[in-house]
Amino acid sequence: MKKVIGLVMAFGFLFQSCVTTEEVTVKKEGAITYAMDMDFSELLQAMPNSNSMSKDVKKALDLINGEELSVEQLLDISLLESKNPEQKRDSILKANPDLLKKTENLRVRVMMNDSIGNVGLKIRAKNASDLNASLINLVELSALGEAGTKKLDTPEFVKNSKFDFKKKTLHRTISVKSEDLQKGLGELGQMAGMFTYRIKVNFEQPIKTVSYQDATISQDGKSFIKEFKMSDVMNDPKILEYKVELK
Repeated sequence: MKKVIGLVMAFGFLFQSCVTTEEVTVKKEGAITYAMDMDFSELLQAMPNSNSMSKDVKKALDLINGEELSVEQLLDISLLESKNPEQKRDSILKANPDLLKKTENLRVRVMMNDSIGNVGLKIRAKNASDLNASLINLVELSALGEAGTKKLDTPEFVKNSKFDFKKKTLHRTISVKSEDLQKGLGELGQMAGMFTYRIKVNFEQPIKTVSYQDATISQDGKSFIKEFKMSDVMNDPKILEYKVELK
């Protein structure tokens, strides 16, 4: 089960994903849903042991496949094989008293079998300010990392994103330096050029202008898509900044 949780919570290993899609959906009243979907199916199929998943792991995955799990549920699942799960749970929550409160609007979903690998994160925010706070609070996920291992975390350009939605204008800015983003990646940073980072933004109203001149706008004019090489994002995270004006 611990291996399953490691896969579910592998946001810190974003760059191992073949295609990562960041989708933002903005409602007229200002509510925003932020979703990150990581598809590593191709990578999984290319691995020598991709078809050797144990029966125990498959059984565990059957219990959570496709389900949107809260952080509290993830915590409980991660402790199923512990000798004293209740005691360890209390210890984690005592050391991280705001863990559940700060992540209450966060859900995680995993879909995985011998050939399909997909992990999703979703935040339902009341407004831009709520979303900004929720992105910063993703650091709380590090509490789910096992002792003695690299703490689980999300990319710095996600946690350091700031959204502003006023007067039919959505503005996304990022406050992180390239050197800080690349720090500690090692060989993964060199592999980043192999992977794609896709941005998709949806509205209930037609788009008037978008700062990405080469963005692909949908036929109804209410959404756009822009793709990047992960290596370009690593070299300059600010390329993920954008401004959209609505009609």
